[in-house]
Amino acid sequence: MIDREGVRAFTMRALGAELGVSAMAFYAHFSSREEVLAAVLERFMGTMDTDPVPGERWDDTMRRTMTSIHREFCAHPNMYDIDLDPSASYRGLAAHTRKIVGLHLAQGIPEDVLTKAWAMIDAFLTGFDSNAITTERMRRAISPDGIDDNLPTWERVVRTAYSEESFQNGIEMIIMGVRGLAAPDPCEWRTPK
Repeated sequence: MIDREGVRAFTMRALGAELGVSAMAFYAHFSSREEVLAAVLERFMGTMDTDPVPGERWDDTMRRTMTSIHREFCAHPNMYDIDLDPSASYRGLAAHTRKIVGLHLAQGIPEDVLTKAWAMIDAFLTGFDSNAITTERMRRAISPDGIDDNLPTWERVVRTAYSEESFQNGIEMIIMGVRGLAAPDPCEWRTPK
């Protein structure tokens, strides 16, 4: 329902109508709309490719997990709106965040390095995905097929900046930054076998 209509259209009454039950039926399981949204976000985050892969290098883990997060949010842009709601996002992201932090610490990334890397990763994912989703929404609103060859150069640059290639380049820059933060450590961190 959120995928189809957006988070603003999601109400307990609309959910009840969708499922053919009373809106009050959900209050036996959830205390509020925000609690439902947190549960939806938690379940959504659980679909991402973030499980440990025995023997995987830390940089490959970052590439894999960040790419999965990015692709899922771009495939389900209305889920991003839940992520921006502070009343739902903290609870919805807690299990995912605990899992990712635990994964990298188990690989041997020093906590102080991971703390600094986390800021880079979080800012990059949040900013890139927000802009990619917003740009795609604008593109579709202006031109349903998403193509407009008559754009001024600046607008064409901005609209095409959020490509898969740009995303992958951003990940590589973060990995280089982590190596710099950890220097002179050789960064031979891996998921335990």
